[in-house]
Amino acid sequence: MKSPPVQRILTPLVSAVTVCVLSACSAIAQTAPAPPANETTAAPASAPPSGAVSTERGWANGFLRDVGGDYLHFLSKENAVWLGIGGAAALAVHPADDNLSEWAQEANASLSGAATYGSQLVHIPVAIGIWAIGAASGSDRFAETGRDLLRAQIAVVSWTFAIKVATDRTRPNGDPRSFPSGHASTSFATAMVLQEHLGWKVGLPAFAAATYTAASRVTANQHWASDVVFGAAVGLASGRTVTIRLREAHLVVAPLVAAGGGGVLVTASRKS
Repeated sequence: MKSPPVQRILTPLVSAVTVCVLSACSAIAQTAPAPPANETTAAPASAPPSGAVSTERGWANGFLRDVGGDYLHFLSKENAVWLGIGGAAALAVHPADDNLSEWAQEANASLSGAATYGSQLVHIPVAIGIWAIGAASGSDRFAETGRDLLRAQIAVVSWTFAIKVATDRTRPNGDPRSFPSGHASTSFATAMVLQEHLGWKVGLPAFAAATYTAASRVTANQHWASDVVFGAAVGLASGRTVTIRLREAHLVVAPLVAAGGGGVLVTASRKS
């Protein structure tokens, strides 16, 4: 079966994402209130620690608020770059879709376990479990990791399904909604969150598992190679969206007075 042309899918899709990103950034910039002239804003005396869930709003309201923010933050310049790279890579792979599919079927390679690992029915319960265990054991690090894993899955499932419905590309086996691969986007979203929270010792094996899962979708005749490439990009963008605070640095500049001189003290801390 001949692979449907992915150019007709990606060109308007990437253009639409780019326009939405730029429009959202412009709207945010225009609506952000400017501070009054010659007036400084003092930080609240009892601000809760970063990452903590407000007890007044409740953990559920705090989680829902963060999930809603994830949809807005997905439309960022950074994600436009990631999706643009993913779209370009999918376009580059597209001419080989048919040959790769035929080769995979002739090789009859079976990558066992990948279909189960890439399912949201696995990733979502695992995320909830990590969050619950971390909270019960008093480990803020693991509780936040599980919380972000769940947020990433909610985001990636939403965006992947929306793109599937919009493009409705036919799968190699004749089924609908091929583009992008949900197994690839799901597993790469998890890998990105784990890498951001726990570093490369955990992130590298997670990315290896995600790559294994993505390859299995081609060998199982469920997806074209370009489907899994763009699915990986959607997953990476979703994972980076929910962990954006981990990459933001907070700078504090203060005068430094010392015996015989002085200077400026600059302190950089990572938000968490």
